[in-house]
Amino acid sequence: MSNVILQPSSNKDAREHYVDTIANPVSLERIRSYINADDYSKLQEIYPSGDCMIWGVTPSKINLNKWKRIKTGDITLFSSSGKIYSSAITTYKLHSKDLAVELWNYNNKGDTWEYVYFIDEVKSLDIPYIEFNRVVGYADNFVIQGFNILDDEKSNRVINGFDLGLPFNLYIFSTDTLEYAFPPNP
Repeated sequence: MSNVILQPSSNKDAREHYVDTIANPVSLERIRSYINADDYSKLQEIYPSGDCMIWGVTPSKINLNKWKRIKTGDITLFSSSGKIYSSAITTYKLHSKDLAVELWNYNNKGDTWEYVYFIDEVKSLDIPYIEFNRVVGYADNFVIQGFNILDDEKSNRVINGFDLGLPFNLYIFSTDTLEYAFPPNP
């Protein structure tokens, strides 16, 4: 079952990162030297075009524990300025401080977004917070302020409430084996 990842992206760094690594996909060749050969091979399977979309979160105990819960098929919702403006499907994750520095450098606290996850099937959305809040069961004035992963029940409400069902080209990973849940697009 897919869970929903809430990813606020309203500060300057996040807006720039969205443009740099999602709106403008990243070449796998660019990231090759920052990841191990097994990860690179899996990413080539997932992204046969040679370009991928990448997001990351900074290291903190809270973020790390949430990042560990991310799994293939989870749906990320990007938010800013009082609305959710896009969604994407998680395809893979890995930890690489060197990759994060290459892509995003460091923030003003000296951290980088080293807990990385890869996404695909980005769709534009226009969901005001109040609509999201009512579907998920939050107070009308709730504001998405931090990286979070909704529990199964809330995720189901959001997925069904906004028709964010499974994509056609979803990849499923068992422990170390790449499997396709659906055939990839030719």
